[in-house]
Amino acid sequence: MKLSRRTVIATAAATTGVALLGRHGARAAEPIRIGVLMPLSGNAELVGNRQKIGVEIARDQINAAGGILGRPLELVIRDDKGDPNQAVANARELSSSGVNLVIGAALSAQNIAVIQVIQSLNLVQMTASAPLDGLTHEIFNRNFFRLSDNNYMRCRSLARVMAERFPDVTTWGGFISDISVGHDSWKQFSSALQEFYPKYAKKDVVLTDVIASKFGTTDYKTQIFRMMRTPAQGVFNLTYGADMITLWKQAKTLGLSDKIKVVCDGSGELDLPVVLGKDGPTELWSNLHWYFGNPNANKVHQDLVAEVKVRTKNDPYPSSLIGPAHGAVLCYAAAIQAANSTETNAVIQALETVEVETAKGKIRFRKEDHQQIGPVNLAGSVPTADGFTFKASVEVPGAEIVEPPTPGVALKL
Repeated sequence: MKLSRRTVIATAAATTGVALLGRHGARAAEPIRIGVLMPLSGNAELVGNRQKIGVEIARDQINAAGGILGRPLELVIRDDKGDPNQAVANARELSSSGVNLVIGAALSAQNIAVIQVIQSLNLVQMTASAPLDGLTHEIFNRNFFRLSDNNYMRCRSLARVMAERFPDVTTWGGFISDISVGHDSWKQFSSALQEFYPKYAKKDVVLTDVIASKFGTTDYKTQIFRMMRTPAQGVFNLTYGADMITLWKQAKTLGLSDKIKVVCDGSGELDLPVVLGKDGPTELWSNLHWYFGNPNANKVHQDLVAEVKVRTKNDPYPSSLIGPAHGAVLCYAAAIQAANSTETNAVIQALETVEVETAKGKIRFRKEDHQQIGPVNLAGSVPTADGFTFKASVEVPGAEIVEPPTPGVALKL
């Protein structure tokens, strides 16, 4: 079935902004089932519970607008507990029950595990959050799609925005977790600084040594004082979770946060500015999977934000994980509509051709490696007397910073 490169889902109902439908009354009672793998318990349950909001809103909007091909949409949600073995077991159970379209997993480790079995189970798998570069490079699988920016894109977007907005911040250091993604991220970010500063700021950059710390570090005084002894004006962060919060709270206490001009964070999303509040760095720029306050918002975004406010009781800072989870459901709906089928191969071919209007904007999957191409969202925040405020947001066109496709081959800088 040959599909147009620019098949676009049409707006279905003016009140939802959701692209779909076409009624087939004879099959209206038979639901289209999409499986969802996410951590709803365990250490990563916060991730899963945030994504669950997004997929459920998309389901409800689609069903309110008439379903997909006139059939209601049903989500079959399974808790992988943040465990790769459980994620694989859940994928097998979904396949045995007749579900062949899956959203998830949320985390990179679970995706690495599930991607090994999806072809044997005849599944299509779509992650809405895992940025690990290898998923669309050395372990590429035709049945796998990534509906998120990869790590390379995230690091390069940060570097480009720094060169554009902070042309005088020309000396950079970094704090990273002492793991492969931390070291890879610093390489990607620092090499992009060296590319973008001459291009946008007409200046060269100086890089200080990156400072790596093991997971579970509780006292960062040594690392912070080491950074303070450097001439760094800007600092890149690729630490995670509790370690990240501990580091930057101590950085404020010891004076580093007030010494440096800007921190750019590739791992904390909205959690870092929200938790730090008035104790945040002078200026903090964060990579976001989706930004709820996007001033260039489309109808899909506006409807999603309105519903998120209802379901989170007016959370002032909705998680960036909600947007791509919502978008994953829309992408499957668009592919099913375009293919007029839920069959695995037909949906894969359709996903390679459709362009979908999501809350993040228009996105498509690159046919060669199934990497999503769309706007990359960043937001800058500054501390205030009683918390923090967002200073600005930026959309970097993904097509301008994405790496060349190398399916089956590791990414090389």
